[in-house]
Amino acid sequence: MTSTNRRAQADALLPLAAGRSQAAVAREVGVSRSTVAAWLRNPVFAREVARLRPLWEAKPLDTAALLAASIEAADRVNPPAGPVVVSIPAGASPRRRRQLLAKGIAKALEGGS
Repeated sequence: MTSTNRRAQADALLPLAAGRSQAAVAREVGVSRSTVAAWLRNPVFAREVARLRPLWEAKPLDTAALLAASIEAADRVNPPAGPVVVSIPAGASPRRRRQLLAKGIAKALEGGS
């Protein structure tokens, strides 16, 4: 999954829990409706939407609680990536070492996949 889809998926959790339609949420987060439908078929994603729904119904104006719960749900749906390992061959020039490290940093920032 791309980092864009990971972000879109996280952004879709709360609107879906609030009862917005799949089509409206898809337009809002910039994916197709079929992508949102596929996310909802994922048991982990569907469970997180269901967990957020009672909070939304009980406290729709408590933005701090909703944001915190939404962030926790997004982390359960898409756990943060583990460490990125950069392999630098023995005898690599300083320039090549910098290139490999830069690629490793970029990979880590993109989600580590």
